[in-house]
Amino acid sequence: MPSLLALIDGSDNDSATLRAAAEMARAVEARLTVAHFKPAEAVPIGTFEMAAVLPNNSALVAEARRRAQEAYSEACSRLADCRLQVIDAGIAEAIEQLSPYHDLIVLERLSGVDGPDALAFSAALWTAGCAILVTPAPAKSPESVRHVAVAWNGSLQAGRAVRAAMPFIQKAAQVTVLQRHGSVEDAELTRYLAAQDVPAPASRTYGQGHLSGRAWGRALLAATKEIGADLLVMGAYGSAVGNLLGFGRATEKIVTSAQVPVLLSA
Repeated sequence: MPSLLALIDGSDNDSATLRAAAEMARAVEARLTVAHFKPAEAVPIGTFEMAAVLPNNSALVAEARRRAQEAYSEACSRLADCRLQVIDAGIAEAIEQLSPYHDLIVLERLSGVDGPDALAFSAALWTAGCAILVTPAPAKSPESVRHVAVAWNGSLQAGRAVRAAMPFIQKAAQVTVLQRHGSVEDAELTRYLAAQDVPAPASRTYGQGHLSGRAWGRALLAATKEIGADLLVMGAYGSAVGNLLGFGRATEKIVTSAQVPVLLSA
């Protein structure tokens, strides 16, 4: 049984995060752990500088826990195997503590490449080396995953993503391998999928010519939409840069614009 990890902090975004996580857990009958971590507060340390610190105001902490519990009860009460765990640490520390015991970390689609959400991506991908399931708006998260698109280039990252996505791939009625224009179909991938009891996938190319990184990302999203896929599986490319998320340009476009869930692995 796959094990998913979702992270909440008692904010207004918790309900949306948990609804999407619960839907993806139902899709593969997964175990879901919801971790409530302490949100960071920005405080001034100089004329133009800010520092993030964990709040120690007991009233604020209690209110955040109450809101987190309400969001959890609303979104996860019908899941057969789900639990809420309180982590007395920030989001990066929560990921470090819990990621060894979970297959996927469920995170919301990024609105930018800095801030707390980007810190969570960076901690999960580059520090903990976890696979991430990126969810779009909850209304667009599928109740089942019928069609999986695999963005394939034969890289280590793409291979790790496919292995992490196997519970979704095995339950899908259709799998389509998407490769950049000019690529040769990978017979080894077909053999690997067959060994996992996955029928031979469809294959198609996307993009054309000498595109920029972001343009390749747009082309991949367009191809995913065109074939009607419910989930996109792909490698994540980039590196950690301090507390920011150093995505490659194509990957950055995907995680900030995807309209379907995306499973990433670095």
